[in-house]
Amino acid sequence: MQPTYIDLIRHGEPHGGNVFRGRTDLALTESGQRQFRARVVLHQQPWQQIISSPLQRCASSAQWLADRQGVPCQLDGRWQEIDYGDWENKAVDEVFEQHPQQAQKLWQQPLEFCAPGGEPVPQFQQRIIAAWQQLLQEYQGQHVLLVNHGGVMRVLAQHLLQLAPQAMNRLAIPYAGLMRFRVDHSEEQGRLQHWISLLAMDGEPLADARVEQILAGGSG
Repeated sequence: MQPTYIDLIRHGEPHGGNVFRGRTDLALTESGQRQFRARVVLHQQPWQQIISSPLQRCASSAQWLADRQGVPCQLDGRWQEIDYGDWENKAVDEVFEQHPQQAQKLWQQPLEFCAPGGEPVPQFQQRIIAAWQQLLQEYQGQHVLLVNHGGVMRVLAQHLLQLAPQAMNRLAIPYAGLMRFRVDHSEEQGRLQHWISLLAMDGEPLADARVEQILAGGSG
């Protein structure tokens, strides 16, 4: 069986600053648009399908790339970021100051965390895992690009790589950060098995000067 390749790329910098953005639907800054394009230049692949969170900070770049490459682009709500409930669009520093114990739990015990009125992290992770499993069924043997969010990439990587829960917040996933997985398939006792390898992880922050260098053709 042919392996399946799945690349995950985070959106570029959105408007709004350092907030609990979650489901808040903010557009990318001009710098964020260029960050995404620069990362794509660095990791250009013959993607056969692009799947994106429907939030505009992801969907706008996904549709741009799909149009550029002439490949299908599907928006799928299951790949949206976690819902931060009452913390949505509030400054991170402000939340940490007002709710220090609850906020610290997000970093120290993430699988036990739920923002007030928000989505519990275990429920969020199960949503992402279910979407991943269906993706493997639908696109087996293809090369797929997922345009999504930092939280999505962290909870998925923690599950796929069997990391300790706290490790998900130690993964450096800057704006437009990228992870590439290879999934090998085999059949054992009539059941399809998936063997997952992390092939690449690009967590280099893309400052404006670096973006300009890449887009000008000097990525080396």
